[in-house]
Amino acid sequence: MQVKANDRIETFHDLVRVLKTHPEWLEELRQLILTTELIELPKKFEEFIENEFKPLKKKVDKLEEDVAVLKQDVAVLKQDVKVLKDDVGMLKGDMFEMKLKDKAPSLFGHIIRRCKVLSAEKYAEILDDALDENKITFEERQDALDVDLVATGVLTEDPAKKVFLIAEASVKADKRDVERAYRRAQIFKKATDTDTVAVVVCKEKTQGAIKKAQELDVILINVLR
Repeated sequence: MQVKANDRIETFHDLVRVLKTHPEWLEELRQLILTTELIELPKKFEEFIENEFKPLKKKVDKLEEDVAVLKQDVAVLKQDVKVLKDDVGMLKGDMFEMKLKDKAPSLFGHIIRRCKVLSAEKYAEILDDALDENKITFEERQDALDVDLVATGVLTEDPAKKVFLIAEASVKADKRDVERAYRRAQIFKKATDTDTVAVVVCKEKTQGAIKKAQELDVILINVLR
């Protein structure tokens, strides 16, 4: 290898200049300075990217997609469970109301005697007659039609006094159940010109229900079964 006069190296800057002028020298110098592993590192890195990183990234992307789908499925499942719980709650409520009607004489025996449960058709007729006579409004009629049970009888403590018993059924009674029973009892009182007794039958009751029942003189009846 012939060295030209301007290729003489006396300083570091001379070395840099010469290597720029002779790139083949730079490659030889690199092989002397660097180990084989370091020289091959860029190539190995490219191989890693192609053979390991990219496939792994694809797997991660697929996993993220699967997780997104799973989240959607879980959201749908939660909604289905909520609907199911609501349906079960309604079914429990319906069964509780049926039991209320079947057991009315024994449930209300300490309040009224000669208990007779009115059919929905019968108390609807009573409300319609009251509406025709302008004793109640149409809105009051609609509200009272949704009552869970209407019964007639005489007060146990005063057999000479006939009353209507207006009952709401709730697995867990709150103050709204109490207010509803009281409001509908007042509508039947206006419709029939007869005293009414407001009752809420429940398995559990909130403190709000207890307080409101005391305020409105509504009777709370707990059933254990």
